[in-house]
Amino acid sequence: MKAIGKVLISFVVIIVLFGAIGMIYAFINNGQKNVFVQYGNEKISYKTENLELDKNTYNVFFCKNVLAISGETTKATNYTVSIVANEEAFADCDFSMMKMDGIPTNSFLATDVTAAFEIHVDNGYFLLYLPETLTVDFVLSRVYPRAEITGVPDINLYEKDYFSILVYSEQEKSTITISFR
Repeated sequence: MKAIGKVLISFVVIIVLFGAIGMIYAFINNGQKNVFVQYGNEKISYKTENLELDKNTYNVFFCKNVLAISGETTKATNYTVSIVANEEAFADCDFSMMKMDGIPTNSFLATDVTAAFEIHVDNGYFLLYLPETLTVDFVLSRVYPRAEITGVPDINLYEKDYFSILVYSEQEKSTITISFR
């Protein structure tokens, strides 16, 4: 009977020890972002708005990981970059005259507009080129190259955060949103 009691106590101690190790691991890695994007001196770990980007040049964004235990940073890998239209910003725009292939539309149809931008993704960084002038007509023609688009409103796309960069980290299973103008 004493032997069974000792085995049972040893088993409980092992379970408590594994539980404590699991809780420490969860505390270190759960809820904190270990990946961030750096643009200039700004470190973005979740979301930023109203980021003013340079025009007629490549904007450089560094993707980095923070090692949870040491606090050191390394190049991030396994991430994707896309650009989406900010539907809230476009909500006040009048698309009532716009037609795509002769079919009336009253909204900015392209949610994913990555095809309209020049993006180069590499190990630990990505480049985004923005032209001096960016128009809805240009964006739609790049996203829908085979469509005939007419009645496009004239909107200054650098006036508001009409677009957001989404950086998705496969490792973290999280997205960093960078709304820019």
